[in-house]
Amino acid sequence: MWNSVKQAKKIWWDNTTQRYLPFSQIKENIIILKDWSARVVLRCSTINFNLKSPQEQDAIIMSYQRFLNSINFPLQVMIRSKKLDIDSYLNKLNKLAVEQKNWLLQNQTYEYVEYLKKLIEVAQIMKKEFYIIVPYDFVQDNSVRDTSVWWTFSKFWESINQADDVLKIKAQIQSFNKLKKWLVTRVHQVKTALDAMQIKWTELDKWELVRFLADYYNPSLDNFETMKQDINDYDLI
Repeated sequence: MWNSVKQAKKIWWDNTTQRYLPFSQIKENIIILKDWSARVVLRCSTINFNLKSPQEQDAIIMSYQRFLNSINFPLQVMIRSKKLDIDSYLNKLNKLAVEQKNWLLQNQTYEYVEYLKKLIEVAQIMKKEFYIIVPYDFVQDNSVRDTSVWWTFSKFWESINQADDVLKIKAQIQSFNKLKKWLVTRVHQVKTALDAMQIKWTELDKWELVRFLADYYNPSLDNFETMKQDINDYDLI
């Protein structure tokens, strides 16, 4: 019975657009692609460079220069412009207005909410998000061209969509641990450089990565919680 249900879930998922996407799964905050590579995504804060003193500016520039000279792998810097979403803030204001006993303050709160709604519609206020994507590609890395390692990973990716037995699961775990070890070294190097430049970073977790990818491939998606529940129901990640 369980096998038939599991097979039905797999068929449902195989018939979706997921098979056309470049990634296969998300595991331990790592996006695993179908071409034997992986990505870790860091969300970065911003600094107001012009408000820094000349000494601080020089220190930041030198830290950035040292970072560029130290890396021997590619990096992707991604800047996303998104329409400002203040729905949660407006809902909070509406709730406060309902609980407000002073009718004058209540009326002013409702007017303020309407003003913000019109301002967002007319001004099209955007916010920018900054990300650094740390990659690991086996094809580009000569250090992992060893035949046994290459064979292990090729077998791992070939077996992802096949029936798993105990030996295959063990092989997948071992292969993923090797992949994680190589990638974590690069991520640590990037994090250290960001700290030196006084840039705060956050490593995206599983659900933040799901939202990140969903927003990228379908910016108009507004029912993320429903999609999140579907993912949980079908054990998709």
